[in-house]
Amino acid sequence: MALFSSSDESISEELLKKSMDASKEAHEVVIDAVDTSDPDKDVNNKHSLAYLEANGIDASAAIDILGDKDTFVARVKDFAPLAKSKYGNLMDCKATMDMKRYVEESAALKKECNVLGITNLFLMAKTHEQKALSGDTNYVIENFKEYEDEIMRIINIVNEYLA
Repeated sequence: MALFSSSDESISEELLKKSMDASKEAHEVVIDAVDTSDPDKDVNNKHSLAYLEANGIDASAAIDILGDKDTFVARVKDFAPLAKSKYGNLMDCKATMDMKRYVEESAALKKECNVLGITNLFLMAKTHEQKALSGDTNYVIENFKEYEDEIMRIINIVNEYLA
């Protein structure tokens, strides 16, 4: 006695076909989501928003705040020289223990990072601003290297994006 009838085989074939079709559709959805024909979705393209996002810059949120991509790019172009200037000023303030000016420089850097979606540097600048405001020079000295490294990392990412 046969365990499967011809109708069972046709049902199995139909299920297999539907399963393969569903699998093909799922694959096409994934391919559409990862479509790199849009350069802004290509993480490996250093001139893409995806590159910025992959490196800790929430470009999508920044564009929402600023209104459009052109305004975002204009602000990003201003960021590298601003960050270099703030970095130099922060080093001078740290060396002279001028915490009042250190607060001002950190606050200005924090503000720009917030607008541009540079979250990690924003949080560091905010913490350094608060610690300097409360006179915690030990924190400033002990944590400056990490702050400095993040400033330089973001400057490099922005320069790569703009190159």
